[in-house]
Amino acid sequence: MASQTLIQGYSILQAIMEKAGQNSWQVSAICVENFNDASYRRLLEDLDRRQEKKFVIDCEIERLQNLLEQIVSVGKHVKGYHYIVANLGFKDISLERFMHGGANVTGFQLVDFSTPMVTKLMQRWKKLDQREYPGSETPPKYTSALTYDGVLVMAETFRNLRRQKIDISRRGNAGDCLANPAAPWGQGIDMERTLKQVRIQGLTGNVQFDHYGRRVNYTMDVFELKNTGPRKVSVDNVYYHIVYYD
Repeated sequence: MASQTLIQGYSILQAIMEKAGQNSWQVSAICVENFNDASYRRLLEDLDRRQEKKFVIDCEIERLQNLLEQIVSVGKHVKGYHYIVANLGFKDISLERFMHGGANVTGFQLVDFSTPMVTKLMQRWKKLDQREYPGSETPPKYTSALTYDGVLVMAETFRNLRRQKIDISRRGNAGDCLANPAAPWGQGIDMERTLKQVRIQGLTGNVQFDHYGRRVNYTMDVFELKNTGPRKVSVDNVYYHIVYYD
C-alpha cells in the first residue's frame, strides 16, 4: 500500500510539473521525510514565511486528519486562508475545529447519503453489534463504498460472461506477461470487453466505463465548510464536465 501511494504521489507531481511547464508556473517540490506533527508544523511555518495562503491538500485520510489538526494548532484555520481538500470523502473528515475559524474550506463528496441505496445501508449499519462488528461505531468511508462497488462490478461481469456462455475457468492459454511480445490470457479479451460494458447503480452512484476502461458519467457533490457544518454548493457531472450550482 505504501509503495502504491508513493507511485500515485509521483504521478501527481509529474502531472503538476508538466502543467507548470506548459503555463510557465513556478513550482517548488518539498520533501517531507517524516510524517509527524513536528514535520507538519515546520512545513506550515515555511509556507507561512512565503506568505502562502491558498492550499490544495491531497493525501491519505489518516495523514489528512493529522495535518488539519496541525493547521489549527499553528493558527492557520482563520479568515484569509483557503483550502481545497482533494479527496472524495469531505464528510469523512472531522472539521469541527475549522468551523468557527473563518478559513475557506472546499471539498468533494462522492457518496450521496440521501440516495435510497446508501440510506438503506446506513440503516442496517447502525443496527450492527459493535462487539461482533468492530468499527461499526463509525460510518463507512468513501473508500469502503468504492471497494463495495468494485466487487459489484466484478460480480456483474461474471454474470454477463455466464449469460454469454463464456467459461473463463476452462483450461487454455494462461498467457505470459514476460514474453516478447506479451502473450495475453486466452479469456482476457472477453473479460476486458465485458467489464467495460458493465453499468450498475452502486453506493457511489452510476458506475460505467468508456472504451479505455475509465469511469465516466458519475457525479460528485462540491461542499464548502460553513460555521454550521458542510454545505453542498454544486454538483459536478464527470461525463459532461458541467457544474450545476445551487
